[in-house]
Amino acid sequence: MRQLTRRIGMALGAVLLALGMATAQAQDGGPADPLPELRDIGQTLDWQAMAEGPRPASVPLGPMSALGGIADWVHLTGAGSRTWYTRRGTLRQMEGIYRRQRELLESAGFEIRTAGFNADRAGLGVGSNAWIGLYLGANPLPAEAPALQGTDQPAQGAIVASREGAEGVLWVVMLVTQPAAQQIGVLLDLTQTRRSDPAPPLGLQALEQGIARRGRVVLDGLHFDEAGALSPDSEPVLSALAHYLRANQRQEFRLVGHTEERGSLADAARLSQVQAEAVIAALIERHGTPRDSLRAFGLGPLSPLFPNDSEAGRARNRRVELVAGP
Repeated sequence: MRQLTRRIGMALGAVLLALGMATAQAQDGGPADPLPELRDIGQTLDWQAMAEGPRPASVPLGPMSALGGIADWVHLTGAGSRTWYTRRGTLRQMEGIYRRQRELLESAGFEIRTAGFNADRAGLGVGSNAWIGLYLGANPLPAEAPALQGTDQPAQGAIVASREGAEGVLWVVMLVTQPAAQQIGVLLDLTQTRRSDPAPPLGLQALEQGIARRGRVVLDGLHFDEAGALSPDSEPVLSALAHYLRANQRQEFRLVGHTEERGSLADAARLSQVQAEAVIAALIERHGTPRDSLRAFGLGPLSPLFPNDSEAGRARNRRVELVAGP
């Protein structure tokens, strides 16, 4: 265990960062909070590294396996930052502060992708010594980064989260550690990806996960003409949707159409209703989906996902969602 701790300490404090980041030490007029809503009361910003341009990052989405690796990673390229906060606190306060950081993420609209608190650094779970070692091995800190862990403070935690925006996804990896007996630290790693193309067509796995987690999912990959008719290139999403509905025949669903802000409210609502009904008609005619469990609704521009002040936002607001429930 002590050898593993020393190896992680070396990864935290001595490995050169190969991500092209400029570093800065916090001082008057120094670095600012990259996401102020994630900074808790009592924390001071003690160190920061900002990416000078898009750079690679690897984000783990689960615990380690019995073979000693993490099976599920997301490999990203995007602008980013690494920020180190500290505050006074004891070992007894560690889990409470970890839970508070998770609450701040959720309050800021982030979806928790994986998380774990570890009281003794042992094991293979999220937040364990071995897990943090693999994360920092894939995303090494620069030599001038502070030491994130003390040798005699066993508790620590990790949270991985994401928040979708109109133009891409913001990823967060947060490590909560105790570098000294009276100090609690938070490493906040951010990576902002950019979507240069339309969202990829929704697959069966993402559809299942979306309904299971949120009770609704945007059917990315459905395309319509100006009159609301479904385009032929929507078939991959229709096929996945039909497969999911066949496996969940006892559940009722709504197909809900949405538009961006344009024209009159009545016209927008009518268009979104036509689009939702077009999806149901295609499911029935092409895939034999029973109509009984499906209902169509059109909300027009009344429930936007993103501001309509950019083309990316307007494009993401034009959508049809599958929603669980009557």
